[in-house]
Amino acid sequence: LSRDQAYSEEPMVIEQLTFEVPPADQARFVALDAAVWTPVLSAQPGFAGKEVWREAAEPGRLHLVIRWQSRAHWHAVPGHLLAATDAAFNAALGTVYPVLRCLD
Repeated sequence: LSRDQAYSEEPMVIEQLTFEVPPADQARFVALDAAVWTPVLSAQPGFAGKEVWREAAEPGRLHLVIRWQSRAHWHAVPGHLLAATDAAFNAALGTVYPVLRCLD
């Protein structure tokens, strides 16, 4: 790409979800997230990757950092697919840890 082409493209978008998950439940939360959410998200056009970070200052906080090629790709994921995946994740987990914060 030329320099002008690189600057004219929509930038990558980072979606960050923060959850309060007791440390004793974090390994299970992360494993189920990888088993339930990651396959669904990775099948979506524009999905560029996902990481889970534990906050050092708040060990009960988990941050899911999801990279999208563009905001349009992120917002093109069907709402019904997100709702169904969330329901499947919560059912597998056996509880609900609400999103404390969603940043982009």
